Amino acid sequence: MSRPKVAVIGLDCLEPSLAFDRFAGSLPNLAGLMSRGRWGRLTSTIPPITVPAWMCMATGQDPGQLGIYGFRNRREPTYGPLQTAAADWVQAPRLWDLATNAGLTSVVLGWPLTYPAAQIKGAMVSGPLTPPEATEGVWPPTLLPRLERWAGGEYLFDVKNFRTAPREKLYGQLETMARRRFAVAQGLYRLYQPNLFMMVEMSPDRLQHAFWEETEKVAAHYRLLDSLVGELLACLEPHTLVLVVSDHGARPLEGGLAINQWLRDKGYLTLKQPPAEPKPLSPEMVDWPRTRVWADGGYYGRIYLNLAGREPQGAVPPSKAPALLARLSAELEAMAGPDGRPLGNRVFRPPDTYRETKGLPPELILYPGGLGWRALATVWPDEKTIFTQGNDSGPDGANHAQEGVLIAAPAAGGRLGQAGREIHGARLYDIFPSLCALLSLPTDASGPGSPWEWLK
Repeated sequence: MSRPKVAVIGLDCLEPSLAFDRFAGSLPNLAGLMSRGRWGRLTSTIPPITVPAWMCMATGQDPGQLGIYGFRNRREPTYGPLQTAAADWVQAPRLWDLATNAGLTSVVLGWPLTYPAAQIKGAMVSGPLTPPEATEGVWPPTLLPRLERWAGGEYLFDVKNFRTAPREKLYGQLETMARRRFAVAQGLYRLYQPNLFMMVEMSPDRLQHAFWEETEKVAAHYRLLDSLVGELLACLEPHTLVLVVSDHGARPLEGGLAINQWLRDKGYLTLKQPPAEPKPLSPEMVDWPRTRVWADGGYYGRIYLNLAGREPQGAVPPSKAPALLARLSAELEAMAGPDGRPLGNRVFRPPDTYRETKGLPPELILYPGGLGWRALATVWPDEKTIFTQGNDSGPDGANHAQEGVLIAAPAAGGRLGQAGREIHGARLYDIFPSLCALLSLPTDASGPGSPWEWLK
């Protein structure tokens, strides 16, 4: 008896309130999958961000087990710049590794943290961190000429400068990228007929950061994605199990919280002298012997202690660290917003959040305003400037939300049990053990997820 076939269609940042509610009536292909399968919100990782969320999905491990806490991470206990995560940081077996070991064919397309492309049984086209003009983003290399032919032009690993590109030009690039990625997906699927197909399309993420407040543009792109999903479904064997998933959702961005400014105001962070103009915090700006805490920004905040015996000029004795972290957490969670009401910050401690904490995790992970605000690392001449109206890395209308999308159904033939019913409590971590069980792949079950019984 042949093994089941699985197709994972990842749509980065697809927002459930839009896909399931606001735009639902104009997304017939997603609606068809929902009617013959199960659907619901998918709880993402902490933090809910492309890297590491997609790789947590592919390995079943949490960010602490992977030692990857975001796109950028500390690799050494120095004050130098954070390093961008890469594929060789991932030591855990991924679904396609297990499939290859079991003699199954896989196609992996656009999955974040896959550059350089791995040699698997099947094909891999790497994801959005692929460098321009790269030649190691495709396996086997003989596929390179086919990509452009299938795409009908240059294959786009990602759009360039999505925060600063002219808006109308960017919108066209997003449509082009999506069309070309799905055209390549069809070509790869027809060529390899894989047991395991896994793809990620990045355009909904770029779209929502750039155009969140332009509802018709967002709705039109959701309609485009729905039609592209429908065209891909037509290529699949009818009983292929399809998962349409997003790594996290999206929500309006209310403003920026200048976390290093707040640390200065509270006396945790001391600069040698205030900057003449706003600029990102850099090591040479800091009076390290007089600094106990510093932070890095992004869709969430990473807060680090200047720990004696670890950092070169550590100022916090290890015995004082627990009390300091407790005080910091309480102060952050009690922080008032610009209107004087509680901002709604959420604070996570990695040792309490993850099964392991490999590498050098931040001491605290901060969701400013419960992810309604972005964490800014920038410092200003005036240390009282804590809140801003926008982002310090370019225009941005949306932040990430903790819950993404999950739809599971046969491609065309048959129905899942209890078809059409909403799922509650599904977690991104559950996908790995669920697909391992479905494809009879071995797993050590070291991650936090559990297989879905309803998927059988």
